Amino acid sequence: MLQTFRLLSEVIRQQRALRAGRDGLLKLQRQRLAELVAHAKQKSPFYAERLRDVDPDHFELSRLPTLNKTQMMENFDRLLTVRDLKRAELEPFVNDANRLGEWFRGKYALTRTSGTQGLKAIIVQDRWMMELLFALQIGRASVFPTTFLGVLTRLFSKARLASITIGRGFYPSSSGLAYRPKGADLLVNQLWLKHIEPLEEAVQQLNEFQPHVLLAYANVLEILAREELAGRLRLTRDGSLRQIINMSEPLGDGAKRLVREAFGLPITDNYATGECMALSTGCPEGHGMHLQADWVVLEVVDRNNNPVPDGTPGDKVLITNLYNTIQPFIRYETDDIVTMSPTPCPCGSPLPLIKKVEGRKDEAVWIKDGDRFRQVHPYVFVDVLDERPEVGWYQIIQEERNRFRLRASPAPEREIKVEELKKVMNEGLQRFGLAGLIRFEVEVSDDVAPDIMSGKLKRVSSNVGPPQDAPKPDAEPVRAAAKQK
Repeated sequence: MLQTFRLLSEVIRQQRALRAGRDGLLKLQRQRLAELVAHAKQKSPFYAERLRDVDPDHFELSRLPTLNKTQMMENFDRLLTVRDLKRAELEPFVNDANRLGEWFRGKYALTRTSGTQGLKAIIVQDRWMMELLFALQIGRASVFPTTFLGVLTRLFSKARLASITIGRGFYPSSSGLAYRPKGADLLVNQLWLKHIEPLEEAVQQLNEFQPHVLLAYANVLEILAREELAGRLRLTRDGSLRQIINMSEPLGDGAKRLVREAFGLPITDNYATGECMALSTGCPEGHGMHLQADWVVLEVVDRNNNPVPDGTPGDKVLITNLYNTIQPFIRYETDDIVTMSPTPCPCGSPLPLIKKVEGRKDEAVWIKDGDRFRQVHPYVFVDVLDERPEVGWYQIIQEERNRFRLRASPAPEREIKVEELKKVMNEGLQRFGLAGLIRFEVEVSDDVAPDIMSGKLKRVSSNVGPPQDAPKPDAEPVRAAAKQK
């Protein structure tokens, strides 16, 4: 109970911070930025050298050097402010999916980002950081009342949250759920599905649970929307469902129309990265994403790191995480294409509004399963390969309906053994109930690399496309006649 009241206090504190308005939030931002720079310079050998000539009390953020994933991982031990944490101990831990949810040394929550560069970032956070993440979601992104009394009533009437993730590794979405604060147990009743196959079983569990909030990847939401329209999924029958949250990748306009038609609710988009999981909270009214400006600095820039005006898409973003003092991310580069809104959010939030995010979107594929077609989420393949440290850049190409080619290049100073990789892929397919349906050919090549101009590489693509009668998100959805109201 004590942990719950501590979490409730954090929720109220984060909600009250919004009362200071835009100016008050930016004042908090500047204060925390100065504290972060001072702390990093004092405690991290990497930043002590990098920020040697920077006065933490008088500096311009735009003049500080940027940081990319390669620099961060190459200097990992020196960058951390906790000096006894070492990459050599952390890496085997996050590569063992069975340890997800286990606190490293009893106090650190670990996350890793999926990597296609032979470089998978490891992120270290502590218990307070995970509490902050959860408090921000409850206090700033929930459709439930966020007043003190409103939050307190959750002790007597738990919110039902259904979360659907793909895979079993230390991905940000999974880590955020696995390291959920213990204090949340009295506030939220959670159903966590770690895969959507077999689909019939997932649908049955969701129908029995009847969630208030549904949290899933974009492709999964599309699949569930079709099940709802067909009458097999029944989450709108008694009005329990109140919020749908999309995570991980952008949801296209057509898919948004499909999901909204199926469930009758706006989509709450969630934009975050593993390096900054509290980057934003989705607007509950579906207008975009609210930047947590008191905890994050987000610079939307062109390819030369010059800021672009609000309303204009950037070429990349620079993220400064103000709450992670263990592993400082100061002007950290990601290649997301973000557009900030030039006007405040119509919902009335004082937080800056992220209007649109265009990140990497892997392609869902359709395979033949007996006499029917079956859609396979791209993270099925990504999950298997991201557990293999020897795999660098890779592409998965659907060459025929049930025949795929994996093109992979070795990670730096690593070697790929083709037969071993084939075995790993088959084990992964077995895990997702796809063994015997998909055949993989493996090709090892040093030529697998991102596009020179864009710096991107599409990980999963199809040469055959969906079957002719597959539902298309951009088509006008038609509600099944048997659909129950």
